[in-house]
Amino acid sequence: MKNTKIITLIMFITLFLFACDDLLDVEESFTFSKEFVIDTEEHAFDQAELFDLAADVSIIDEYGSKIKEVKIEEVRFWLTAHNGDAGQQFESGSLSVSDTDNGSVREIASLGGYNLQNLLNSPTVLDLNNSGVNLLGELAEEPPHRFMLHANATFNEGPLDFTVKFEFTARMVANPLN
Repeated sequence: MKNTKIITLIMFITLFLFACDDLLDVEESFTFSKEFVIDTEEHAFDQAELFDLAADVSIIDEYGSKIKEVKIEEVRFWLTAHNGDAGQQFESGSLSVSDTDNGSVREIASLGGYNLQNLLNSPTVLDLNNSGVNLLGELAEEPPHRFMLHANATFNEGPLDFTVKFEFTARMVANPLN
């Protein structure tokens, strides 16, 4: 009778753990960033860069296929260098994401109305587009955790000589038992 109670208790605990595997989830916030170096005689630029999140963020590499969700919470941008006229302005532009095959490109945020000199070493939070942010989260979540970041913009004058940095704050949920 004592063995039956122990076996029943063990079965109950086992079922409870399998039914409540969300209790074992690990949540961690992390940041990652990408710089675009712009040096052109033109009034505009359009660049795409491959980003390998597993290579750059240790917790993504650590949890890999055990990741259940990656949610982008904030995107900031600023200039880390600017060698141009103090009156240079972003007229329009965007930061977008696609898979590594340059499939459907979705906008993460639009850019416009910013004076470049004022952005130098001055992080600015961007208003986010849900469609692009959701795609970025999906691509960050799924192995191989790689995606293309696309940045483009037009300006009131050239030449353009600056470095723009985009920093992403994200939250990852993973279950080490999966």
